[in-house]
Amino acid sequence: MKIMNRLDNYLYDKEYRIIIKENYVNIVNYDEIVDFNLNKISVKYRNKKVSIEGTNLTINKMVEDEVLITGNISNISIN
Repeated sequence: MKIMNRLDNYLYDKEYRIIIKENYVNIVNYDEIVDFNLNKISVKYRNKKVSIEGTNLTINKMVEDEVLITGNISNISIN
């Protein structure tokens, strides 16, 4: 039963998360990407906006509810 509960939680997870590592930012359960260029990517969730700034920023993975941003990240702000 434990495995089924874990699978169910994974499949129906709607919690907003930002995972920040040295070379990437992973955002889960976002609403939309509002700004995208090589130096800035902004992602919206409800009434919040996460802005990632740096150089050579790339969306490395994008699925319906998850985006992985890589590049030389210099600043992350949440408004």
